[in-house]
Parts: sequence; C-alpha cells; structure tokens
Amino acid sequence: MRRPGSGLLISWSVFLSFLIVVDVCPLAVAADDDAEVDEKVVVTSTRLDDVDVPRSDVAAHVTVIDRDQIEASGARNLQDLLTEHTGVVLIDQVGNDVQKSLDLRGFSGGKGIAVFVDGTRINDTRNNLASLEQVPLDAVERVEVTRGPSAALAGGGAEAGVIRVITRRGTQPSASVSASGGTWNTARFDATYGGHFGRYDLFVSGAYDTTDGFRPNSGGDQKRFDVSGGVDLGEGRRLGLVLLSSSLDYGAPGALTLAEFDADPWQNTYNLLDGSDVVQRLASVTFQGSVGGGFSLAATLAYRSDQAQTLTTGRSAAVFGGFFLDADGGTWSGVAQAVREIRSNHGSHLIAFGLEGQDGSTNSLGYFTSPSSPGTYDPEAPDSGNDSGATNTGLFAQDNWTISPRWGVTVGVRADRSRTSYTETIPATTNGNKTFSEISLHAGATMHASERLDLYVSYGDGFLPPSPEQLYAFPTFGSNPNLEPEDAQAYEFGLRSRGRLGSLDAALFVTDTKNEIVFDPTPTATDPFGRNVNAGTTQRRGIELSGRGELGRGVASFARVTYTDSVFTSGADDGAQVPLVPNWRLAAGVDASLPKGFGVRADGLYVGSQVLDNDPSNLQPRLAAYTVVNLRAGWERERGSGAASHKGVLGLFVAAENLFDELYATRGIFAFAEFVTPAPGRRYLAGLTWRM
Repeated sequence: MRRPGSGLLISWSVFLSFLIVVDVCPLAVAADDDAEVDEKVVVTSTRLDDVDVPRSDVAAHVTVIDRDQIEASGARNLQDLLTEHTGVVLIDQVGNDVQKSLDLRGFSGGKGIAVFVDGTRINDTRNNLASLEQVPLDAVERVEVTRGPSAALAGGGAEAGVIRVITRRGTQPSASVSASGGTWNTARFDATYGGHFGRYDLFVSGAYDTTDGFRPNSGGDQKRFDVSGGVDLGEGRRLGLVLLSSSLDYGAPGALTLAEFDADPWQNTYNLLDGSDVVQRLASVTFQGSVGGGFSLAATLAYRSDQAQTLTTGRSAAVFGGFFLDADGGTWSGVAQAVREIRSNHGSHLIAFGLEGQDGSTNSLGYFTSPSSPGTYDPEAPDSGNDSGATNTGLFAQDNWTISPRWGVTVGVRADRSRTSYTETIPATTNGNKTFSEISLHAGATMHASERLDLYVSYGDGFLPPSPEQLYAFPTFGSNPNLEPEDAQAYEFGLRSRGRLGSLDAALFVTDTKNEIVFDPTPTATDPFGRNVNAGTTQRRGIELSGRGELGRGVASFARVTYTDSVFTSGADDGAQVPLVPNWRLAAGVDASLPKGFGVRADGLYVGSQVLDNDPSNLQPRLAAYTVVNLRAGWERERGSGAASHKGVLGLFVAAENLFDELYATRGIFAFAEFVTPAPGRRYLAGLTWRM
C-alpha cells in the first residue's frame, strides 16, 4: 500500500516547469499596441462594494474570479473554487470532504481570514471560522481574494486576508437548469432564474447535493437557496434585499492512525455515528447610491442565524460514551460607508470613511451519551449549558490618492473595540468577559512603470482577539482566560505584468505575528489535557507567482507557485515550523477549446509536506506531500436560431477527479499518536446543463 503523497511528483515538476516557461516568456516580447485585458478587471477598493477601481491600482495581491470562471471550474463550493490559487491551503478535519477549512498565507485553522457576503461578515463570533460550504455558489457573481493583513478595512480576524463574495442580481434575463451524478451515488441538481421588471430586479437559485461518501459515514446531503431582489430608486441609487439559506447534514468519519491508513484508508470503525446537522440563514438589506454633496453612501444591515447539532463519539465511546452538542446563535451586523472624490492640482483623492458594528451570541447545550447507546441522549437533561457572545465596533477611514496616471498612494486607519463574554449555566462554574481595543494602519503605493508593468509596495496591520471558546470554553481542556490578542504586521512587494499572450502576478511578503494563539498539549497540574497559550512570535514569509497565457489558438494555460516559510521566532519552539503549513504548493493546468463546441481541461495540484497539528516542536514525522490531477471534458451547443426562437445553450460534461487515484491526507494531528484524515480517491462525474 502506498504512503500518502507517492506517485507523480517527478513528471508533475517537469510539466509545471514547461507551463511556467510558456506562460511567462511571451510577456517580455508583447507589442505595445496589444489589448490589455487585465485592465478591465476591477476590484473593491473600500470596505463595502461601492467604488470599484482597476486591479492595477490596488497595492495588494488580489485574485478576482468572475461568473464565467466559476461556471467553467465545475466547483461545488467556495473551497473547491479557491483550492488551486496561490496562498490557499484546504484542511479537512472531519473527513467528509465537504466541511473543509480554508487557510491563507500560513495562517492555519481558518482563523486569519475575514469573509464577507455582500459586505456582511459571516465569520462565527465564537471562533472566527467561516463555513464557506454554506454559501450558495450558484448565487455568486464574483469572488475577490485580497491577501495580507486587512484590519484597517476589515477589522479583526483578517491577519491572512479577506475573501469578498458578491452575489448575483437579476439585471440581465437568464435561466439555467443542470443535473449531474457520479461515483458513490453522488448527485446534484440546481436551477437559477434572473430577470428585471421595470425598476425591479429578481434573482433566484437553488441547489441540492447528495452522496453516499467515499468512506462509511462520510455521506450526506445539502440544500442551498438564494433570493435577491432590488429596486432602482433613480439617479444611480439602489435598495436591495438578499436572502441566503443552507441546510447541511453530513457524517464525520474522522481520522485514522497511520497503521490503519496503510491497511485500509477507506475504513471507519470508531466514528460511524459522528456527524453534524447545520442550518445557516442570512438576510441583508443594502443601499447604494448618491446622497448629495458629492457623496455616495453604501450601507448594509444584516441578521444571520446559525443552528448546529453535532454528535461526537470516537474511539473511547465503548468506555466513555459520546457527546451531543446543540448550538443556536444569531448575529446582527451593520456597516455604513460614505465616499467622496476630491480633485486638486496634486491629483485626486477618493476619501472613504464609515462605521461598523456586530453583536452575536450563541446558546449551547451539551449532553453526554452512554457507552451502551452513544448515539442517544435525553433532551430534557443537559449536562452542560453556556452562552457565549461577542460585540465588535469599528470606525475606519481611507484615502486613495491618485497623484498622477503613474503614481498612487493609499492610507487607511481603523479603531476597533471587541468585547467577548461567556456564561456557563450548567454547571454554573465559569463566567467572564474581556474587552480588547486595537488601532490598525494600512499604507501602500502603486507605480505604473509601463503600459505592461505595475509595481506596488504595502504595509498592513492585523489582529485577532481571543475568541470566547479559546478564553472560557472547555475548562481544563483548552481554555485560558489570560490570553492576549494576536497582532500582525506585514510588508509586501509585488508586480503585475501583462502581455499579448499572457500575464504574471508576483508577490513577496513577510508577516510578523506576536502572541499567536496555539494549543499546547503538554499536561500540567491545572490543565491535564493541555490549554491554549500565546506562543510568542512567529514569522511567515514567502513568494506567490501566478501566470496565465496562451499556448496556441484556443489553448490557455495557468501556473501558480506558492512558497511559504512559517516559523516560530521566539519561545520554547523558536525556529520550529508552524503546524499545517506546507512550504510548497504548485498548481497548473491547460484549458483547450476544440472545434464543434468541445473543450478539455486538465489541471493538477502538488502540496508539500506539513508539520502535524499539535506538534509545534516538530518532533513527530510530517504529513506527507501529495499530488492530485483532474481531467474534465465538455461540449456546448446553442439551440434554436432567430430573434423569435427560445434560444438556449445545451452543455454536457464528464470529469475524473484525482485521476491517478492518489492516496493522501490533507490533515494530520498528533494526539499521543499520529493520525491522518484520508481524502477521496478517484471519482467520476457527468452532467447536463441548459441555460439561456
């Protein structure tokens, strides 16, 4: 039996090198009069999606994925959509290949990313995690990934970067229906409709996914819906409403020891009952438009509800039973932002300022289950109960100063106040609250060195207050009321080059973090099972390269390289690697458009070895590297002709994921032994789509 990560590394390296040479070399010989497609890409330059600017004017490494790219990817959720992009690492902790955390720039555990849907933060107030699989991908118009600390705009929890999701509107008439299926009785059905009716627009989407899973108890189903509407108030003003809903019910087969993995990676003996049933809903009202005096106003008011029921049994169920957790929470949030352009003899200033508030609370009840029946509990007799809350307020301001067509400067500042609270009612033992305040700065400069080359340099602050769970939950098993906030400072230099046959993005970054919060499993007299601690200082430095180009007529290619060196720089683990951060990630692919509507896409991803979770001293063997290759073929045919006909596009696809059946794991943890979480083997999919 192969160990995780064996296989295609040599051939993959040759293939990647070839693509990089082909993609990058044409940039130096591109003619000056060629079209610069990259200049058409705009990104959000302020806290809310009010004023867009060309990507070349932003002093940060930004990736934009539009609707066409989303449809071509075949991704089922945001994690799958982003997996090949630079700086991104996916970790599957529960083992069902759906509820995966997304890490960025060496910040593991999903803790360093702020995620916004139409300006509303969807991170959990208990732990800053964001369940990206809950966002209906059919409802997404575009995704923006901004790397590097963004606290000056986003607030806390944005040490690694920001993911912005902008949902679709019914401003253009459209409709689609699709169905697909494949290995492990996997099936998906989805439909969308969009249209406008005078001053009103409407967009509706729905999707249903189901699978038996690649391991016992790894299957489940998910339903996602979206309704968005708006009314044109005239003079560029719009009032909108967005409703998102997701219901997910999946098993959690968990991890295996290395010996079990080698014997049979698809087995599951101890976690046959584990799983979660999660319902998330989001309602937001937005306004955008001119309000006089040269100002434009963008505002959003939102409420998010979260309900989760989770059963954990595991290897000790026959002795200790299991644990059932029933959590119910709600979060109110609001942001208001004003923008005004001021012109002078020294260029133009785009001034943005505003305020943000968020208040969320979660009530949790826990039930121990008996060894004789670990899957059942008495709902009238909870063994634990607690209320956790977080209230965050922030004031922010930013100036985008365009000095000349060649030079630009951005300066931003934000003041945040965060208060966490925790009350344990059953048993009534642990209570507490903490308040933290932070001032965050951001500064950057861009230079358009030529028609084909842009340069930028930036500095940014980031911070992450300790969550209620880290401070107070799980007494004697993790909590530490004396934790301090994490603080990060980052420096970045980057370039963007465009040419007739392709483009290249490159970024060099260094991020220094103080008081990083980690779990220390070392037993003590007061904490026999370990606790959360501030681990001193860490440094993350690396390079991100992303190239795309044309290999020939109708044949496009991409290559992405990420190198991240993430180490502790003080304390007991000085010089050791931060867990779950691979040094190397390499992705590449080819997309060919063939005659008569046919197309083929091949892509691959290599992820280097990683230090195990819970092993900050790097004393255990590393999680092995792995390589995954995917192949997808499709055909599209326009149906009907003439202005009076019902035109539509009929599409078919077939796909093979993990084509060479690589045996690998995306996560490893040391818990008195080495455990790994298996990832799926080879699977096949096929589907049919009609859209108009």
